Amino acid sequence: MIANHIAYWRSTMNNGKGISRAHLARRLDVTRSFVSKLEKGTKQPGSELMLRVALYFGQPVEAIFQFVGEQKTHDSFCADRKSV
Repeated sequence: MIANHIAYWRSTMNNGKGISRAHLARRLDVTRSFVSKLEKGTKQPGSELMLRVALYFGQPVEAIFQFVGEQKTHDSFCADRKSV
């Protein structure tokens, strides 16, 4: 699962006054409800959208999105592949 800090970065825009979900949605070419679902974690962004969000905020992708949950290492991935 991918966690994000979109709400935080939205609040820092516009000299600290923040921007609305609707404004961000227009800039990213998605719906306001989709931005809301991203912030709540009920929807997961694709790689292209993660890049567009990072570019809009002028931040690296890692400052906005983080992988949380089980993460496979290269060795465990290779072990899984050998058993196939």
